[in-house]
Amino acid sequence: MYHQPVLLKETLESIPSDAKVIIDGTFGHGWHSMAIAEQFPQAKIFGIDRDQAMISKAQERLWPDSNIAIWHGSYADIMSLCKSTWIQWVDYILLDIGVNMDHFKDGSRGFSVHEDAPLDMRFDMSQDLTADQIIHNESIDKLSAIFQRYADFAPDKANELAQTIAKERKQHSIQTTGELRTILGLCGLGKKASTVIFQAIRIAVNQELKQLEDFLQSFDDVLNPWGRCAIMSYHSIEDRLVKQSFKNKVASENYIAIHKKAIKPSWQEVQQNRAARSAVLRIIEKK
Repeated sequence: MYHQPVLLKETLESIPSDAKVIIDGTFGHGWHSMAIAEQFPQAKIFGIDRDQAMISKAQERLWPDSNIAIWHGSYADIMSLCKSTWIQWVDYILLDIGVNMDHFKDGSRGFSVHEDAPLDMRFDMSQDLTADQIIHNESIDKLSAIFQRYADFAPDKANELAQTIAKERKQHSIQTTGELRTILGLCGLGKKASTVIFQAIRIAVNQELKQLEDFLQSFDDVLNPWGRCAIMSYHSIEDRLVKQSFKNKVASENYIAIHKKAIKPSWQEVQQNRAARSAVLRIIEKK
């Protein structure tokens, strides 16, 4: 099944024509990387993904003589990954930090409100922290903070949710996503609002904002002069981090913005691919 990569045309157009080393920090299905490999046969492409299952699926689609290599890890560790493979400089870095739909389709991993599954929600199945541990071990204040920061819930409602979860976990173990949804329902949350709470827990489990913050602080160390960094986000919190970081880098006069405004998909692309509707692409170039 073909997965439609978001803003593919705009991504390809933003890559320096003489790029030799390209990193796709969110490899996923590999469709962005495979399109890049076809258009830039002279480049060596390195894909990074936290999900080994996703990597295995993508490897099945790669042609034998592909100029794509895949690392299991996080884009936040781009510096150490480059050092481990003797890569000194990178000409182009791409992040597409939307959640892969395969994670929602796999009912066993706890990402979707539509399935009754163990409270897991990990991208990297080798990490220790799970949604189960957050639900059972975090304090009421910490749970409330997660719902406020990552789900934009008002403090009163976030506190109500956190207190209800704490009350229920004292009485019995909350073992599945279905049980969690029932608890959220006690506070008046329907499927749509519960989806946002699941998203907040997933962000906390995978430390998604910290991963992005760490990357934004470190990619400069591996990016070549005149190299470019392109980041595609789908959540306002992530986009604010990218926007502010890029703004600071441009203000330092070490970078230039490739576009004055963020790139968004055309209405034609959104019609063809609903996953693109909230995408925002920002690109900067190192001087």
